[in-house]
Amino acid sequence: MIAVDAERFEIARPLDLQLAVLRSQRSALLRGASDLERSVVATIVSELGSNMLKYAERGTVELERLRSGDGPGVQITARDAGPGIADVALALTDHFSSGRTLGLGLPGVRRMADEFEIVPSPGGGTTVHVRKRWLAPLAPALEGEPEAPEPPLAGSGDGWSTGAAVRPRPGQRLGGDHVAVVDRGDRVLLGIVDASGHGPAAHALARGIVRHLRERFSTSTAPDDVAGLAHALHRECVGTIGAAVGLAVLDPERDAFQYLAVGNVRAAVVGAQRFVGVSRDGVLGRRWPTPFVQRATLRPGDLMLLWTDGLPSTLVGSVAAAARPSTVGAVAPDALAERLVAAHAKPLDDAACLVVRWRP
Repeated sequence: MIAVDAERFEIARPLDLQLAVLRSQRSALLRGASDLERSVVATIVSELGSNMLKYAERGTVELERLRSGDGPGVQITARDAGPGIADVALALTDHFSSGRTLGLGLPGVRRMADEFEIVPSPGGGTTVHVRKRWLAPLAPALEGEPEAPEPPLAGSGDGWSTGAAVRPRPGQRLGGDHVAVVDRGDRVLLGIVDASGHGPAAHALARGIVRHLRERFSTSTAPDDVAGLAHALHRECVGTIGAAVGLAVLDPERDAFQYLAVGNVRAAVVGAQRFVGVSRDGVLGRRWPTPFVQRATLRPGDLMLLWTDGLPSTLVGSVAAAARPSTVGAVAPDALAERLVAAHAKPLDDAACLVVRWRP
């Protein structure tokens, strides 16, 4: 990693620490970080500075902007000339404290960090290095790097067609909801993505997820392993703001599909038989749940929908009421998706909807 910018705080009294915490949370060095990541950095500064005042009475905390193959981030370095730490391993144990406190400072910092290192000085004093990253390589850098063209939001094949509509939160140009349609001939992947938060950072992550799904699914030797695909995506999202995702793998030859979802995304089939997707509680890149794969079949004339929580959970009821056999064939999937988003999208959230018509 290469430091490209830095900010230094002298800590000698509680007021110095309060100012350092406030300034670190608002620092321009954290550009591209979410509000949550800014709060995490400020908490790390607070914990390290508190330890410094308690045990060494004074020291410095320095923030360095980092850029590497792992994406932008920040390094926090705390240095003091105090008595040092006699037993580093013991100091990193939860509830241990030599100062009659709860002793959660250093263990808590280590859990919040992507990288953590304590370097005791032979003559006394301690240096703590903490690295916190965001926008991992999955998400394009937001520092002047040109964006690739938007991927298509729809596709069609032998006996099926799709349409999609994506709308950012009103008042914002970019949103964190997106869709993916990947046709490899023997299988078709449908994806609905809801990156945490709103705006450019969420948009970059959502597009990065779609790009990863396209590349991985197109070349996979096990296209039916939807759980493996989702877990690989989770690993790629580590260090980012996180996302919810729903994945459906269609088998056109057998008129069948399997579906897996993590987080607040939804899926349903409207037609001869009803299917309602189940989503496990979790966040890609942050909390991976036990995967639950559902399997079902599709019949001629069925409509399959995937949507984010920017649309209500009752959306499928609206579609079922409108999608009578006499009228559904006249509405193209893209037009239906646009109507649903226009009529039902929540006013304070991004929204996305993917509609699939099966063998009309």
